[in-house]
Amino acid sequence: MRITVCTKRDLPGCVALNHLLPGLAAHRVQVLMSEVDRAGEHQVPELARLKRFERDVPNRALFERLDALEAPPGPLLSFGHLARRYGLTCRSVREINKGDGLRLLRGFGPDLIISVRFSLIFRDEVLSLPRLGILNVHPGELPRYAGLFSPFWSLLEGRESIGCTVHWIDRGIDTGPVIGFGRLPVDPGRSLVWHVAHTYPQGVAALLDVLPGVLAGRTVPGLRQDGRQRRYRSLPGGQDFAAFRERGLHLVAPGDHRELLGPFTSAPAPLVDGRGRGATAESVALAQVRR
Repeated sequence: MRITVCTKRDLPGCVALNHLLPGLAAHRVQVLMSEVDRAGEHQVPELARLKRFERDVPNRALFERLDALEAPPGPLLSFGHLARRYGLTCRSVREINKGDGLRLLRGFGPDLIISVRFSLIFRDEVLSLPRLGILNVHPGELPRYAGLFSPFWSLLEGRESIGCTVHWIDRGIDTGPVIGFGRLPVDPGRSLVWHVAHTYPQGVAALLDVLPGVLAGRTVPGLRQDGRQRRYRSLPGGQDFAAFRERGLHLVAPGDHRELLGPFTSAPAPLVDGRGRGATAESVALAQVRR
């Protein structure tokens, strides 16, 4: 079976792939990664900080250095080492309904597309490609937390857990039938980025539970979403982040750094930093985060 996995080239996307790809080892897999900046990430300081921790630092200060190593030093693999272990290619795309993204999809001819943190909307041109359809792992409880930044809104509203919904993609946004669900208990002592990185594996586990039936062509019961409960969320702004802080919540906590980045380098391999001195991938990455 040919399966295209669409994710984001960032830390939570890489964590999700580490959980997903072992379950797809029997299939031919293509990985497409979005690298899209939202305008708010350059205008709102809090969004810029999240982008730095989740995307800029892992990609530039950690994953590139790990990819250069012959063997992965930790239990979690960088994008490059994932590609080597599972015999696939990880390609970055900036659009999916035209250009290189659409060309890569057509050339591969997927039977199924799995979207996990992709950040790009699939239009008719792509929706009609895979014969089995497109599944999405959404990091929020649908239909109540449709849209963007669902873990943030869940924490801000004092929820005891963050849902992660597996649903079919249709022509709407986060509107398709639900076929699986995972849940992450909220840990008040942890930051937003910790919750985001740990929410996706819950949804991936739920997806892998139903995937055999999907690939076998069996009817997988889907629950139609109740539109009356739907709330679509957008990117938070300055006032939302102020309210987040007032609740005693944190976007990035120093104590989370080692837990999120450490599994990639749990047996640190010697590297050389920009000044020619000995370093480890983890120490370089953490230094970049703290600047």
